Amino acid sequence: MMRLPLPTLILLLIMGAAPLRAETLTSIAASSIDDPRTFWRATMEEFYGPYDNRRKCWIAARASEPLCMRPHLLSTVIEDGVPTLYAAMAGYAITDDGGRADCHACTGKLGLVVLRPKGDRLALVASNDLSTDAGSWGQVPPEEFFRVVELGKGNHGWLMEFYYTGQGYTEGGVGVFGAIGDKILDLGFISTHSDNGGACGDGLGDCYTHSYEILADPAASDARFGVLIARKVENTDPAAPTTVRIPFSQTELKYLTPPALAAALGN
Repeated sequence: MMRLPLPTLILLLIMGAAPLRAETLTSIAASSIDDPRTFWRATMEEFYGPYDNRRKCWIAARASEPLCMRPHLLSTVIEDGVPTLYAAMAGYAITDDGGRADCHACTGKLGLVVLRPKGDRLALVASNDLSTDAGSWGQVPPEEFFRVVELGKGNHGWLMEFYYTGQGYTEGGVGVFGAIGDKILDLGFISTHSDNGGACGDGLGDCYTHSYEILADPAASDARFGVLIARKVENTDPAAPTTVRIPFSQTELKYLTPPALAAALGN
């Protein structure tokens, strides 16, 4: 049997030349979608393990490191006429001393799964590795920094905001995660924010803020990964564009920051 290189296979999946979604039955009852508490308890045990009363989280071992994980965000959308659940779980790797790493470059851990009813149970449609590095100071960005949007026609994914500050300068952007086949992949990082609020004024130079929000525009085409839109929220430069289109790169298989948006952010 001919084996295709992974980038080629992914591109075929994007273009619709192969089945897009596989489904594996879980032990999670389909009826749990009506009770978030029941759903989360069953889902965390399904993908991680038992609940630890002392740590108040579900304990698992992924990539040879123990994790402490909790529910983060549950979003339900309709795909092909079926309620489809996009569940995000967040936590951290437990350090040798039993704590959590706490440094600027220390990430949290992010689990992402897509589930949908199949008979009396939920089927797993797609997942990431359940322990993707995300965030800083040992934590994943908070729940309000996550959104589930329609990336393309009938195809949803997550947008995750992330900001970091150093020496008075703050940079930020949006990470995109979406399903290709039965894998949820990192689909790129789009820069959206730049300011020098902690390093300006009082003789330190002029202050600036350049900030955009990311919107989906699934009606613009039939593509599974359509064009995203960066819309200006605030910009010190009056000549900055109001909107910038962000196409999905078929060569990089990611959303990339367009030069026009980078320029609008002062980069």
